[in-house]
Amino acid sequence: MKTIFFIAILFITQVSIAQQFTIMDVHNYSGMNSYGENGYYYKDTKGFFDQFTEAGTWQYTGNNIIIQLQFVKKTFIEKTIGNTYKEDALIGGMRIVKNGIEVLNTFNTLNENKNSSVNYFIYNGHKVKNTIDCLGCTIPNQRLYMYYNEPDNDNNHLASMYFLMHIYKNGPASILRVVFPEDAVIGDPTQYEPEIENAPTKTQVILPFGKYDFKKVN
Repeated sequence: MKTIFFIAILFITQVSIAQQFTIMDVHNYSGMNSYGENGYYYKDTKGFFDQFTEAGTWQYTGNNIIIQLQFVKKTFIEKTIGNTYKEDALIGGMRIVKNGIEVLNTFNTLNENKNSSVNYFIYNGHKVKNTIDCLGCTIPNQRLYMYYNEPDNDNNHLASMYFLMHIYKNGPASILRVVFPEDAVIGDPTQYEPEIENAPTKTQVILPFGKYDFKKVN
């Protein structure tokens, strides 16, 4: 009985040790550490992601289109060959209504517990340098690169899309600026190589290219 008890304690101790991670800032890891190293937790230490989640829903309205965005911060345990690490990630969902008809809604995915951030339609990449579009940006690299995909996508040209976003103040109001550039699409989505791939059924994106200012609605 004592032997069984000792083995159980040893197992629990080993699990506890295995779950201990060295914390690094997900936005500013440096030194000898590169992203994804074994035993590290890439954490949103200063709560940078929180400014995007606190709104509840962000909304843009104009030109017969309504675009809504919601964000949540999740923590994932990632496993690669020989490595286990944790990371905080910003996950997004989008709803688009054109001429009164809902044409896209991925809000439900925010409640899903997937095993990696890359399995969601919208998830954060890295901070990028300020430009003239970065209104109110006083901190270098304040815009956030967001990977973007749409459901039922079978087109390689639309597989690695992105948009850029940041928050600025307009008086007391917080505004989320999103820029979705045309170069987010690689090449011509109507073209394909018939020798190596089937004709894609999806040849254009639902989200129009452009610059959007979102306001909090709840």
